[in-house]
Amino acid sequence: MRNFLFLLLFFTATSTFAQDGRLPLDSKNNISYTDSGQPKLSQAQLHQRIKDWIVYKFGNLENALTSDNEQAGTILITSYIPVIHSSYQYVRFDLGIQYKDNQYDARIATLDGISAVRSPVRLDKKENDAITTKEQVLKTESNRKKRKEAETALQTAKADNDGINTSLYNLLADLKAFINSPTKQ
Repeated sequence: MRNFLFLLLFFTATSTFAQDGRLPLDSKNNISYTDSGQPKLSQAQLHQRIKDWIVYKFGNLENALTSDNEQAGTILITSYIPVIHSSYQYVRFDLGIQYKDNQYDARIATLDGISAVRSPVRLDKKENDAITTKEQVLKTESNRKKRKEAETALQTAKADNDGINTSLYNLLADLKAFINSPTKQ
């Protein structure tokens, strides 16, 4: 059953994203998911829409909101999101949003893998390095059994990263959809 779920996750994640199993990195090799939008809203309206989204998405403004500076047009959210991953059930993240009239930029960074059976683990460039290493092992392995094990390990690592990518890109897409949706009366 577990292998079936893994294969289902692997094929769903790869066909949905067409990712190479790597987490997105910025110019300083830090994990960074970014999105921006140009809704036809004033800075004050954007501020309220973002706060409404936080309540909608996380259920409680006080627990998720880390920093709120309406004059500067910045909000920082620290929260958790469930992920499909072989080692973690959740990812804790920081989502910074900068906004002004008719524009916002969102950036997710500082990821920690959260599991019920181990301490949180900072996710960073090493997740991508592990895939590169596994690809090299697969290329050089001549023993059929060890090659199959290396192939499985590579597929698992890519599926794990794709599970994180799926959750975080969906979070950014949800923010965009909420900001651009008609206001509820």
